[in-house]
Amino acid sequence: MKRPPAGDSGAAESSLHEILELLSSGEPSDSLCVLCTLRLRSTLQALRAFFREFVNDPALRAELRAAGGFCPAHSDLIASTGDALGTAIVYADLAAALRERFESRSFAGRRPGAARRAGAGDLCPACFWESRADARYSSALAAGLGSEVVRQAIEREVPLCSAHLEAVASAAEPADAGWLGRAASAALERLQAELQEIVRKSDYRFRGEPWGEERDAWRRALQRIRRGR
Repeated sequence: MKRPPAGDSGAAESSLHEILELLSSGEPSDSLCVLCTLRLRSTLQALRAFFREFVNDPALRAELRAAGGFCPAHSDLIASTGDALGTAIVYADLAAALRERFESRSFAGRRPGAARRAGAGDLCPACFWESRADARYSSALAAGLGSEVVRQAIEREVPLCSAHLEAVASAAEPADAGWLGRAASAALERLQAELQEIVRKSDYRFRGEPWGEERDAWRRALQRIRRGR
């Protein structure tokens, strides 16, 4: 969708403030990427705005039909909102569009695997809103990396997953990207040491040793080391 619904937009200049506010609040936990958290929050707000205000917008409904609906991940996110009426309105329309396609002569008679999946060439609307949020927050953090306030907020744990580290570094000035890379390397060194401690204490010779902060390092690793979407 080329037009995000109300609630998905947000002044770019306020994005860095949102990042710092989230960090100072203690949310997310140390294991979560701050930009992943804000991306999810923004996408959820956009979905709620869509189902609250735009389900009967002809242009948006047409774009949603062209996309073939929402992707599996965002369908699950919609289910978590519990908006039965809005979902029923939108998906009744999608069901009608799919029925028309499945009953068409062009659908029948094609070789197996040759039929084009509905919406295969179009981005899930929520994926589009999500990508806009990603770009907004990554760019805001990249622009703010020269600030000592920002550096102090993220230096110890660098609360970014590897995918967002790459995105922020690519948008930052070279000196700021270099600083971020060094800070991230130091944080990863600490995480690596904790992971290795899990491995060591899993050896029968050391199983009697008490667990420390490394106990949940494997969970933190899953949050911190991940590829982009």
